[in-house]
Amino acid sequence: MNMNLKMKKIVKEGLGLFLLYSFITLCLFMATERINRLDQVEGDFRNTNHSVSVQFGK
Repeated sequence: MNMNLKMKKIVKEGLGLFLLYSFITLCLFMATERINRLDQVEGDFRNTNHSVSVQFGK
């Protein structure tokens, strides 16, 4: 009976580590895809950014 509980614990920890690894790998693939898309954009990034900046007096 004790061996069965150890196996359940090992399987549960292994599944947790597998899910963590899968999540990190998915995040890395999404970041890589975004970097590839940004590299394909023509022109300067500063020109394609549509943010608003406010300059205050010196």
